[in-house]
Parts: sequence; structure tokens; C-alpha cells
Amino acid sequence: MKQYQALLRKNLGGIVGVALLAVLTSFAMVFAGYSLSFLFTAYEQEGDRVNALIYTFLIVALIWLIAMLVYYASLLAKAKIEKKIKSELRHMVGSKISSLRYSDFTERDSGHYVSWLTNDVNEIYTQSFAALFSAIESLAAAVFSLGALCLLSLYIGIAAVILLVVISVLPQLTSKRLQAANAKRSAALEVSTERYKDVVMGAPIFFLSNLRERICGRIVSASEKAEQDCYLYNKTNSAVSILIATASMVGQVILLFVTLLAAVMGSTPAGAALSVGNLAGSFFNGAGELVQHFMTVKASRPLWEKFETECTDGGKSGSQIADISEIRLEGVSFQYGDYPVLKNRNDTFRSDGKYAVMGESGSGKTTLVKIILGLLDGYSGNVWYGTQEQKEIASASLYDHIAYVEQQVYLFQDTVRFNITLGKPYTDEEIAAVLRRCCLDEYVNSLPNGLDTVIMENGKNLSGGQRQRIALARALIRKVQYVILDEGTSALDESNASDIEKGLLDMPELGVIIITHNLRESIREKLTAVYSMK
Repeated sequence: MKQYQALLRKNLGGIVGVALLAVLTSFAMVFAGYSLSFLFTAYEQEGDRVNALIYTFLIVALIWLIAMLVYYASLLAKAKIEKKIKSELRHMVGSKISSLRYSDFTERDSGHYVSWLTNDVNEIYTQSFAALFSAIESLAAAVFSLGALCLLSLYIGIAAVILLVVISVLPQLTSKRLQAANAKRSAALEVSTERYKDVVMGAPIFFLSNLRERICGRIVSASEKAEQDCYLYNKTNSAVSILIATASMVGQVILLFVTLLAAVMGSTPAGAALSVGNLAGSFFNGAGELVQHFMTVKASRPLWEKFETECTDGGKSGSQIADISEIRLEGVSFQYGDYPVLKNRNDTFRSDGKYAVMGESGSGKTTLVKIILGLLDGYSGNVWYGTQEQKEIASASLYDHIAYVEQQVYLFQDTVRFNITLGKPYTDEEIAAVLRRCCLDEYVNSLPNGLDTVIMENGKNLSGGQRQRIALARALIRKVQYVILDEGTSALDESNASDIEKGLLDMPELGVIIITHNLRESIREKLTAVYSMK
């Protein structure tokens, strides 16, 4: 649990502050419980017992008020550290996601990663940090209660320690079962999050198919599968809780019996039973909760291990590439399992050339693009970028020179500006130029807030053509050497698609690779070469 230890060190000051407040809270609550014995003392003293009781009651009430104020301050401190640590946990998860290789990332549904950022972050904080704070508070409560019990009678204190040992040992028998159940619950929550997302994203299909009831049915089905594993975890956790609670209850009864026995023997006053009843509850509850929280922290290990596996560097390591004057495939072949997709491809793309790659669906066009972009390992042959072979360079450095515009455009729920610039500081002149080139200037000018108009989820308030234009602008503003257009104008009408493609082909400094199954005759004459995929 290296990440856990790292976060503890990073937030040591805040954690120590919360821990001290937890200890102070425990002391205040235990002392408040101990103060109840003051009432019995006042009742037994000689003289004006009514005034003595009233005066003592006011003091006890003040002690309880102070204890509540300290408890409130402790809750505020916990809330503040929770906000900070949860943000850092999401940063940790974000770093994990961003470090994945593209091929590894795409193996899982996006709901899987959403579950990391929601379910797992909440569970990690609850089981690792909230449980730690509660454990400190419980330990302090147990220690202070034990001290108060020893003040009342040493025999009572010794009996409490013996009973504590018994309480601490029993729950360890279920430790491994609790960890295994927690791991299964985490995996189940990931799957359910993926299915919830799938249902919500696909809801319009059910609406238009007059099958609205299927929405609820699929949500319930996903929920039941997840809740079954949550139930099994809660069942195991409940067994631990009952075991601890039973031992705690038996301990309190035994301790009260020892107190009364000591009173009968004359070694402690009978009035001590009033405080012992309260302090025994604090002691055994604190000790029981300490054991429970310790078990919870141990059970969080599978969640931490999920993010502590060795990360990749986000791409193949190797040298950086400064210029790609030419992309050349020599004898490149690739197959998925036993199914060959590419066989002995020999294609050349120059940074000042214009190319089309034609083929029907399933002919290997997308596979070819992924190999050029360094997203697929396991090909045979060579892929050259100038004089450097792909296996020799850092694949991430390719993206400074090559932009990819795919048919299925994704837009962020952010401004038009962000969806084009991705947060990089381009000038207004650079943005205006790329808007004109992609025929977006009139559209943006018509928006209520121009470039700062917020796009809805995945651009669902935009037409398919507008989304593709924004994706193209996102690529061109980077001033790359190559743009790969994978059916990138398929959602545009014939006139606009032709205008944009011609505009790209008229840019002498830009290498253009158009992936298509239907090449427009109007642009064929502008192409350097047309490669066919079979």
C-alpha cells in the first residue's frame, strides 16, 4: 500500500491535526461520562445537598457542552481533510489512467474508469482514512476510559485489559474473507457503473423503439448483480461487527459484575457502579470499534493494489522525433489472432503529399491507421518515419506531427474554445483562422457566447457536421505535418464536405491522408496517390 503511505506522508500535518482533535474529543467525551460520578458524590455529601446537586449539575452540563463543541470542531476538521484527500485520490486515479497505453485503455469500457473515480475513491477514503481517524478516536476513548476505570479501581482496570485481549483476537479470524469480499464488491461496482452508463447512453433507442420499460429492466438487472456482491461484503462485515459487539457487551456485563463484587468486598464505593457502567461502555465500544476500523483498513488493500500496479509510460519508450518528412511502410502485415487483416503493405506518405486509402468495411483501413499512429504492436515488416523505425522512437512523440480525425467524434462538455484548443493557449488570430478554414466562423458567431458557449454532453446539441468541423479544427490548430481524416467528412453534405476536403488538399505544407470507402471524383485529381485496401 505504497500510495496509502505516500498520501499519509503528504497530508501528515492535516492528519495529525485531525488525530489530535479526535483524541481531544475522546478525552472530552470520556471526562464528560466520568463527570456523572460527581452527581453521586454531591448526593452523598453532608449539608445542603439540593444546592450541591444543582451546582454540580451545572458543572456537569458545562463539561458536556464543551465536549460537544470539541466534537463539532473535530467533525469540521475531518470534512476539510476529506475534501483534500479525495481530490488527491482522484489525481492519483487520473495519473493511473493517463499512464495507460492506448491499447490497454481501450480494452475497458469508460464506465470502468468512472467507477474508479467515484465508487473506488469513496471506498478508499472511507476504508483507509475515515477508518483511520475513527480508529484513533476509538483508541483514545479506550485508553482514557481505561485510565478512568483504573482511578476507580485497579482491579477493574486489570479486568478490562484482559477482556480487551479477547475482543482483539476474535475478529482476525475473518480478515482474509473480508478482503476477498471487498475485492469482489469493487469489481461488481465497476461492472454496474458500466451498465448504468450503457443504459443511459442508449435510452433514446428504447424511446424510439417504444420499449421504455427495458430501461428500468436493464438498470434493475445491473443493480441486482452488483448489490448481491455488496450484500456478501456487508454480510461478512456484519458478522465481524456482531462478533465484536457481542464480546463488548459481555465485557461490559463482566466489568459491572467485577465492580459490584469489589463494592461488596469493600474495595470500591458502591457509587462507582454508576461511572463504571458509562466508562465500560466507552472502553469496550472504543476497543471494539478500534478492532473494527483496523479490519476495515486491512480490507481496503485490494482497492489500493488496483492503482499500485506498475504503470506504463503512456507509450513506447525511445527517442524523440523532430521531423517526419516521410512515412513509409515496408512489407507490413498484421493479423488479429488467426485472421489476417494486412498482408505485405508497401505504402509511402510524404508530408507535402495528398493521399486516399480506399476500401470497404473490414478491409483493414482502421488497422492501417492504428499502425501508422503507433497504436498497434505485433505487426511484421517496418514502419519508417523519415530515417527512424517505429520501434526505435517514443510513440507519443508522433502526435506532435500527426493529427487524427475519426468518424465518431467525441466532444467534451465544455466550451467550443476548449474543444478546439484542448486548453492550450492559442491566440485569437490562430483560432479565427482555423474556424474559417473549417467553415465554422459563421456558426460560432451565431452562438450566444461565441467561442465560450458550452457544448452539451458529447455535443448532442450540435449536428453531426458541426461536430466533425470542430474535430477537424482541433486537429488543424496544432499545425501538424500530417492529418489523417478517417471518414472525417461523412456527416457533412456533399457541398461542405467537398469544400473542406479541397481546402485541405490545397494546403501545400500539410500531408493529408483521407481514409474512405467512397472517394469523391471532385478531389481525385488533387491526390498524389490512391491506395486500395482489399
